Amino acid sequence: MIPMSVFVSKAVNDIAVRAGLSRDAVKHCLECALAEAVCEFFGVRQCDVDLDAGTVTPTFHVGTEMKIEEAEMFSSGPLHNDLIPAEFTFEMFHKRIVNCTLGLFKDIIREAGADALETRWRKKVHTAVEGVIAEKYPDRIEVNLGEEVSGVMWKAEWTPREVTSYREGKLFFFYVLKVVRKRSAVHVHLSRASIGLPGAILKTLAPWVRVKAMKRIVGRKVWLRIAPAVPAALLREVSAHLSGEVIESVNLQAQGSDAHYEKLAI
Repeated sequence: MIPMSVFVSKAVNDIAVRAGLSRDAVKHCLECALAEAVCEFFGVRQCDVDLDAGTVTPTFHVGTEMKIEEAEMFSSGPLHNDLIPAEFTFEMFHKRIVNCTLGLFKDIIREAGADALETRWRKKVHTAVEGVIAEKYPDRIEVNLGEEVSGVMWKAEWTPREVTSYREGKLFFFYVLKVVRKRSAVHVHLSRASIGLPGAILKTLAPWVRVKAMKRIVGRKVWLRIAPAVPAALLREVSAHLSGEVIESVNLQAQGSDAHYEKLAI
């Protein structure tokens, strides 16, 4: 017969892949759920879990959580107030423990997944990401970002001159303004009107450049300070992603204590 721990190990690997978490993270979630379920079942406060060995070891307080006669099964000469660890294998679990563990694990793994998702997206704040418009409403646009996050661009962040092109299925670059967590849901607030979007798109296409937005007239023109200089073709590509918005580049190249400026309008 295949030990229960083998099935648990396979399940941990499968869940890790589906949830986008590391195997160690999923193991920790399962250990927490199992420890809590066992503590609840036996009415104890402490329980150690070893998934690899397929055992749980709740600690009983003799006299309150375990009778002396029961304690004698796990320790010789037990006395009142002794703390007695009692080891059980997975195969010995009562059905109530299994059901409770599954319920707790679903909640814990959901929170862990949301934590990991939130962490990943917080690293993307003030950068440009690609997304597909899913739904358009009078006050907002919902965006599919390819993960289990809710992308939203409120009307104040729209570019007025391109509103007619905001159609379902259309792919755009968006600027990540902020990430908001509501329980297990991660909401990413996006913008097409931010002064940071043109430079963020350029950084996506050319990660080695340093770029700073000096001014932007949304939908019409943006002034960027860039170092080192970039080809005009690259700026035209950024302009295309901004629905033709004109890009004026000031390329700054330090030469000793002096600076050389090159002005280029695309």
